[in-house]
Amino acid sequence: MTREFTEEENRAWRAKQPQKMIVAKVVVRSNNGNVLLAKSSYKKSWQMPGGGVEDGESPEEAAVREVREELSLAIPLEALVLKGTIYKKDEEILFVIYESNKRIPEDTKLTTQEAEVTDFKFVNISEAAPLLSPYYADFWKQHYAS
Repeated sequence: MTREFTEEENRAWRAKQPQKMIVAKVVVRSNNGNVLLAKSSYKKSWQMPGGGVEDGESPEEAAVREVREELSLAIPLEALVLKGTIYKKDEEILFVIYESNKRIPEDTKLTTQEAEVTDFKFVNISEAAPLLSPYYADFWKQHYAS
């Protein structure tokens, strides 16, 4: 016979579990099919817009918030489609990657959050992989190789 754990027992069990960082990223495509990349102020490579999931926030909510904060681009939550995940074991980071099914014109007025993002650009989807951090390579090949 099994018994149901109390809320206190559940909290104690969760407290013993490994803590991993979760990062939500978004593939934003233009009307021309190009992909939007952001140049982070603290990384050498270009990145898909997005960032860390905060306490009490879902990965989808974080994706929407981060894109809005980094590039002043409003993406509706319902436009996000889960594409996959990447687990960066050495740093214990889980990347949850979405694609927005809402394409945008390349002349959309975007404003960078200068403390984090210094530049942005649209690139052909086949040219994006070498610009991104190496840990995205397999994901990009699987989902966006032509």
